[in-house]
Amino acid sequence: MQEELVEMKTDIALIKADVKNIERFFTKVESSLELLTDLSQKVAVQDEIIKNTVDNLEDLDRMVQEHRLEDQKRSQHMLDKLEEYRKDAYNDHQRLADHTAAKREAHNRMIIDELRVLKDMMESKFDEQDEKINELQKWKYYAMGVIGAVIFLMVEMNWQVFFS
Repeated sequence: MQEELVEMKTDIALIKADVKNIERFFTKVESSLELLTDLSQKVAVQDEIIKNTVDNLEDLDRMVQEHRLEDQKRSQHMLDKLEEYRKDAYNDHQRLADHTAAKREAHNRMIIDELRVLKDMMESKFDEQDEKINELQKWKYYAMGVIGAVIFLMVEMNWQVFFS
């Protein structure tokens, strides 16, 4: 019996040692489970953060696309307005050039007409002056003839008879 008691004590001691080993094992398993639970929670939080970040990035990407499209529309609108202003400026320039050409042509015609009138007036004045000059030349020749005749008579005349 004693042997049995010693054997039982030995078995109990071995069982106690096994229980302690099992207890240490379960303590390690529990701490590992706690670590895994913490890690699982952290991973879940990180997954949620990543999901929110992905959603935010998708929202940002969508907003960027919307802004890009809006900017393209604005740019196209500005280009259309710029082209419209360019066409208007070209048309205004063309109208101004046409108006200036027409005004210049009318002004040139007016100057040419005035020059014709001035030419006609000068021709009539020149004709008048030519007639007057011809008249003066005729009178000059008459006067020279009369003076020549008077001088001839004075030279040919006997002055003694006339004064005696």
